[in-house]
Amino acid sequence: MTESGQRAVPEPCAVPEERATPAERVLDGLPPCRPPPEGQFTPAYRPVEVYDESGRPWPATVTGWWTSPEGAAACRLRLADARTPRWTPFDTDRIVPLVQGGT
Repeated sequence: MTESGQRAVPEPCAVPEERATPAERVLDGLPPCRPPPEGQFTPAYRPVEVYDESGRPWPATVTGWWTSPEGAAACRLRLADARTPRWTPFDTDRIVPLVQGGT
């Protein structure tokens, strides 16, 4: 409850620590960013590896890209076993696109 007696509404991306899956804790370790305005991102499907703070790789998928007016790249990232995808700045040290083979 808030001071005004209203029921507090949790952040849409926040998952209580005791209920968070390991994948959600990895997402929580990445810097957050605000989602782009509706319809202003490019849907995508790009397999990536996300490295947690210890350097362990986690399989993931980028499902959307957005570039802010300031030129900062962000991606919507989905990890298996996480309830929802999250928007995060695209950090090439932590989010590495996987090579896709083909002929």
